[in-house]
Amino acid sequence: MDKIINKLKTDIVEITFKSLKSEREITEKCTLLPSEIPNNFSVKQSNDSDSILCYLVDQKRWEDINKKTIISYK
Repeated sequence: MDKIINKLKTDIVEITFKSLKSEREITEKCTLLPSEIPNNFSVKQSNDSDSILCYLVDQKRWEDINKKTIISYK
């Protein structure tokens, strides 16, 4: 999962994951790139964490995605 965090820091990444609440499959454009986040906000991510906090570009909000629920990313 280190690769996805590094990719999120430098680009917009399309992540497909399964919602823990609804169990439906969701695909969103996500990023940690400060230039794509309001106020150039940045977040430090721990590789040891069970989740990834990322900004949903189209939704204009933050999402906490459990790493185990990630189906794919590109």
